[in-house]
Formats: sequence, C-alpha cells, structure tokens
Amino acid sequence: MLENLKNNYKESMKRYDGVKNEQLLEANSSMLFNKLIWVIDDVCRATTYKKGTIYNLVSSGSIPYRKRRGKLFFIPSEILAWIQGANS
Repeated sequence: MLENLKNNYKESMKRYDGVKNEQLLEANSSMLFNKLIWVIDDVCRATTYKKGTIYNLVSSGSIPYRKRRGKLFFIPSEILAWIQGANS
C-alpha cells in the first residue's frame, strides 16, 4: 500500500514537469491572498504554524479572529497586520 502511495505521488509530480515549484507556490499564494475570508487552514498556510498553535493563539486571544456558529474565520488583512506586529 505504501508503495502504491509513493508511485501515485511520483506520477502526480511528473504532471508538473513543465512548471517550476516557485511558480506553483506563487500561484497558491496568489489564490490565498485573493480570498476575503480565511479559515484555519489558510492561516496555517500563511503563517506556517500548525493548527494546534493557531487554536492556542485563538484561545489566548493573541490572534484576531471571528467565530460564527462554532467555526473560526480570519480576515487576511488582520492576520497580516498581526504578523507584522509580532515581528516588530
């Protein structure tokens, strides 16, 4: 089974032969920053933090967020401002 997964991964990577990794990352980043609202996976992608870390930051009130019907939402501009504030 593990070999099948490895082979499937190798095959899928062959499909991207003509595209550089940097171009893929740029395209993904572009799509991420075009969103008006982020969910936790988007915040993880933007910050490189794991979900548990984001949940801890939410719990302590250290990161800006919204919560509706039990689901967390984030405003990209607020997250970027938070990141810049954390770095200064």
